Amino acid sequence: MEVIINKRDPYNFEWEISKEDGMSLHFRLTSPKANVWRIQSSFNNEFDECGAVQLLRKEFNEPVAEDLLPLEVKDFSSGLQIKNSVSDISIRFELSPFRISILDKEGNVRCVIDDVSFDRDSITITGTLKDEEFVYGLGQRFNGANQRGKAIHIWSEDRWCQTEGNSYVPIPFFLSTEGYGVFVNRYELSFFDLGKEKSDKWKITLKDSPLDLYLFTEDSPKEILKDYAELSEFSPMPPEWSFGIFVSRHLRLKEFATPNGIREMVKRMEENDLPWTVVIVEGWDTYDTSTYRDLKEIVDELHQKGKKVLVYERCGRLDRRYWEEHRAKDEFFVRDKNGNTLIEEAPLFNPVDAPNRKMSCFLDITNPEALDWWQNFVWKRLLVDIGIDGAKIDFGEEFPEDENIVLFSGRSVKGMHQYYPVKYGTMMYRLYQKMRPEGGICWARGGGIGAQRYPYIWCGDQLREFRFLKAILSAILSSGLSGIPFMCHDLAGYMPTRNPELNDEKKVFIRGTELACFTVNMETHGTVTRPYDFPPDVVSIYRFYSKVHYALIPYLIEQARISCSTGVPLVRHLYLEFPKDKRVREIEDEYMLGDGLLVAPVLEDADRRDIYLPEGRWRDLWEDKEFAGPYVLSDYPAPLEKIPVFVSCYSRSEVLDKVIEEIKKIKLT
Repeated sequence: MEVIINKRDPYNFEWEISKEDGMSLHFRLTSPKANVWRIQSSFNNEFDECGAVQLLRKEFNEPVAEDLLPLEVKDFSSGLQIKNSVSDISIRFELSPFRISILDKEGNVRCVIDDVSFDRDSITITGTLKDEEFVYGLGQRFNGANQRGKAIHIWSEDRWCQTEGNSYVPIPFFLSTEGYGVFVNRYELSFFDLGKEKSDKWKITLKDSPLDLYLFTEDSPKEILKDYAELSEFSPMPPEWSFGIFVSRHLRLKEFATPNGIREMVKRMEENDLPWTVVIVEGWDTYDTSTYRDLKEIVDELHQKGKKVLVYERCGRLDRRYWEEHRAKDEFFVRDKNGNTLIEEAPLFNPVDAPNRKMSCFLDITNPEALDWWQNFVWKRLLVDIGIDGAKIDFGEEFPEDENIVLFSGRSVKGMHQYYPVKYGTMMYRLYQKMRPEGGICWARGGGIGAQRYPYIWCGDQLREFRFLKAILSAILSSGLSGIPFMCHDLAGYMPTRNPELNDEKKVFIRGTELACFTVNMETHGTVTRPYDFPPDVVSIYRFYSKVHYALIPYLIEQARISCSTGVPLVRHLYLEFPKDKRVREIEDEYMLGDGLLVAPVLEDADRRDIYLPEGRWRDLWEDKEFAGPYVLSDYPAPLEKIPVFVSCYSRSEVLDKVIEEIKKIKLT
């Protein structure tokens, strides 16, 4: 392999790598921000300025061009030193052997890229991992926040109730405890090996796309998340009512398919003194206009009670039986090369809901006329005429990339699998804000780069088992470490356990309730036992934590606003708050809720657990006992009705003290 320097002007540093077979690849290094570097590749020396984040900005008429910083390039014995004009971070570029190293101001190596290989269809870059290095991120992950030693396929897929290797929202971004972050700015398929093949190497392979790599180097992980959010967009602030409690049932049960079914739920919740804010009318046929009179009636009725209503839909699909009543045209939908609008969904599918590839009609999101019709005719009737407050947008992982698919714009279908749900979700979220006076929300599943643009994402399908409580928390933490500040879930799982002897439903439900209470919002869903159908003692515990959650809302709103301006998640891995404490790196069953509450949920059938308190002063929320960290609370009492929560005495919150006063007034009844 031969490396040749081609260009070193004030804003671009370019080189070429040639292989023995004569194939060569061009590269360009730029710096759009003080501690941010971008490396791109091209076979023809024409670099694609429009990566994933730029594509989204362009679609929504946001500024696309990056302001580049001037570069200073100096020669040294084995290569070059490259700096931008405003940072102490430098890049050491070595020719033989090829190596790119990022150094901090003390000269410590933060990140190393030491190999590049390529052919016409793919490119692989390799970097080094240190012995004690932890690697977080890669989107929503059910198998742990630390992805060191794992191989990750960046392709969203619906594997029903699985926890290993799958993700509804994969993000090609990782955050290292060595003080750097790596982001692949492409929607096309990519693979990450984070020390599985070779324990001291990370490796990224892109298929059918050029390299577009961002490297972030900062003194804290929070700063890296802010850099990433500034690039990919901060999450919008969800409406305040959306921090409450959601009620839903599985569509197959049809419990919310009629006004009377919904009224029965309202009655039971009131009888049991169970607070709630939002109902998701899953099971109601959203696009059947013959039901719209009844839908309008129940929406008005619920609005008068101060409640909100979401409908259910399948990420831009419209069954042909509704085309006439919605004035649909063939050209509004994605077609194959024969002009058919009924196309096969993605090949990686849910074997329970869809044992074979489903056939669907997908809205063509590249057709401006189709988007205008969808928003200002189909959805205007729902949002304005009826008053719907948003939608549960399901099955966002199903857009195919088959070669026979034709899009209105003529663009390649490569990358559309990840891009489709992000553009669709962002478009719909913005439509809700435009057409609903108190704002609206998505309750979406599926996405990729930019998924934080349409709160909320939820964790998809889990069984009502203890092991899935761990998976839910893992998904929340890993999403937060990947630039998605708000990740929701079905409280305690949505389907009954397959192992009832190991998973007493009452206990799993209670522990799941406690976990959900101390997250962004609570949502009950599925075919499992409804909260008011449990024995009275269980209902009492659910009631208690429901009221605690509502008492928390001023604090949740305050901390969520911080998330929307910093990129730091609401539910935080301890590493984000205590990056210098090596003991927190492997802790994945505790978390910070904002900067003021340390939560240690019980995720197994137990009534005691060990708890690590980092540096600082901590007060048990329930007992008012104080502890000085760092300290391990061994075998700390955690009876079934109590989740261990500790208040930081150093919180910067302006509302937390008042919130805790309100929580203290709530009694278990």
